[in-house]
This record gives sequence, C-alpha cells and structure tokens, in this order.
Amino acid sequence: MKILHTADWHLGIDLHKVSLLEDQKYALWQIKKIVMKEDVDVIVIAGDVYDTTLASKEAIELYNRCMSMLCLELLKQVIVIAGNHDSAVRLATCAELLAPMGLHIYGKLEEKVKGLRIKDTMFYPIPYLHPAQVAQVYEQPCATQEEAFRIICEDIHLHKEKNLCHVAIAHAFIAGSSVCESDRFARVGGSDLVPATLFEEFDYVALGHLHRPQKVGEHVYYSGSLLPYSFSEAEQQKQVLLYDTCNQKVYARTIEPLHPLYVLKGSLSYLQQLRQVDDGYPQGYVKLQLLDVCVSYEMLTYFQEHYPGLLQLSGKNEQIKSKISLDVEQLDGLNDVNIVKRYFQDMFQETLCDEDIQLLQEGLSMLEEV
Repeated sequence: MKILHTADWHLGIDLHKVSLLEDQKYALWQIKKIVMKEDVDVIVIAGDVYDTTLASKEAIELYNRCMSMLCLELLKQVIVIAGNHDSAVRLATCAELLAPMGLHIYGKLEEKVKGLRIKDTMFYPIPYLHPAQVAQVYEQPCATQEEAFRIICEDIHLHKEKNLCHVAIAHAFIAGSSVCESDRFARVGGSDLVPATLFEEFDYVALGHLHRPQKVGEHVYYSGSLLPYSFSEAEQQKQVLLYDTCNQKVYARTIEPLHPLYVLKGSLSYLQQLRQVDDGYPQGYVKLQLLDVCVSYEMLTYFQEHYPGLLQLSGKNEQIKSKISLDVEQLDGLNDVNIVKRYFQDMFQETLCDEDIQLLQEGLSMLEEV
C-alpha cells in the first residue's frame, strides 16, 4: 500500500493581505497528479486543513472540491484530522455520512483512539488535543501533552493487531523539531512538547503542526505545509511524503509554488539595479530588505512599480533606532532646527537644504507664537 502524507494546508490564508487561494488550488492540483502517477491508496491530511476556525466560503468550497476529486473521482481513501487552526466540530460535520464514501474525518477527541483498518494497514488518527480531554476520555490524570500522548499510545499498543502495518496520525509539537516564523504560535512553554520516543512502536508517524518538512525520529515525519506561508519559509522546498508499507521506505515528492517567495537584501542602489537589469527575474512574491537606508514613501512607490510581487519592504530601522538611542545625550546641546536636521540625516541620509531650513524656522516661530 502507498500512503500520501500531507498537512497544514491552511486553506483561506492570506500572505500580507494577498489571498493564496489560487496558489493553493495549484498545489492541490499537483497532489492529484502525484496520487494518480504513484497509484496512492490512502491520503492522510494531518491537521490544519483551514487557516481559521471560521473558514471562508471560498476555502470551504476548495476543500469540498478536493475531497470530491480524491474520493469520488479517483476513488481513494482519505483520512483527515483536525489541527489547532481548525474548528474540530465544523470539520467533522457529517463524518459518519462521509465515511462510507472514503472520507474519514476525526475532529474533537471524544472517545478513545480506535484504529481504522484499510487493507494491510491500521491507522490511528489523533486530532489536535488538550490534556484535559485525554484525562476525561481515558479517565486518568493528565496535565501535559507528553502525558496525553503517552496515555493514548500505551492504550493503542495494548489493543494492536499483529501482522499489520501501524500508522499514527497526529497534530503535535515533537521535541527537537525545527521551527520557523509561521510556527511561532505552535509552542508556548515546555508543557506541550511530545518526545518522539513515544512513537517508536509505530511503523510510520504522519505529523502535522510545523511547516518545515523534517524527520524527527525513527519513522516520525512532518510533511510540512502545503505552501510557504511566510518569508521565513522562502528557501524551504515544499513537498508531500509517500510511505510504502511493502518496503517501509519514505519518498518525497516536490510541490512547486505558483508564486515562489523571494527575500532580497542589499543596498538601495543594488536593489534598484537588480530589477532594472534582470529582465528574466521570475514572478513571485517578494520581500525587499534595504540594508543601508530606511524606507521612504518615494522608495515604496518606486519598488512597487518595479517589483509587481512586492509584499514587504523594510529598511535599516533597527540600526537607526540603536544609533538614535546611543546619541540621545548628545541632543541636549542642539536647538530645535539642528535636532530636526540630525533626524533627517539619521533616518533618511538626507541633508536639509537652505529652503527647507527656512520653512522649518518659520514653522517653529509660528509654534512659539501660539
């Protein structure tokens, strides 16, 4: 059997107020092609199908079309668990009705985790959970994520059938994982970390929650997110994973973005020349970081014209803040005009002309009269 492992679709998400629905459609179309080419039997989606608990109409429609394509058109089995971004209740609506069609959805943990057998493989779907839920369902004290998963895994192993392949599906933060900017809310404190060793007795563990594709233990994998959802993920190669139960090998299949993300750093003159001379610059979403000047309105206008995909522009604000804070004491001996002149020099690397100084003096005089 071949299992395709994906997670963290975040349908409906925006990147700096730009909708990524078309980008997500393009990525899901690639998943369809992979499923067909590799003759995949089961598709596992390890949580965070949507970006918010109140998903938009367009995001829900995209999800519905994708599930119809996989289950009704390609006749594949699909297993979906809720992530922390999903509404577990909404996601699992009509779950019993959809299961006979091949769509198996697991929302809120309301009963002990039971195995779902498909051919030679037993799947154990563990949706995003809170320790209090586990304490209630399993009737055991439980205060941390580690305790929650320990209780669940021990119970699963007590009832495992022999001579089958055993696959766990979870949405959790595994100790030792590598995070990026998009994962900044994935972990708060240390009580939510789960040791990878708890999953040692499974043949494969399909994880969701973190956006960087990575292996975090023997047979324990994060597929990563469907697309890069922040510029901190710009250099990550997005993918889905294929697990073959026959040879127990894992293969990665690349997902190409419709609009790649680029982070370009350099001086003002360098970034101006780069766009002007490089006619073959690929179209994508761009973050520009000026290393020598702060951002002015004129710069923003210029770069918006020359970089159609510009979503973020930043300058050397942190360096300037540091410089200004160091020089505060030196401002005591300056008059108002010289302070303003100093400000323009520090912030914009510009020197006020005589006409500007005259206007400034007139304005200050008017304030004094008031």
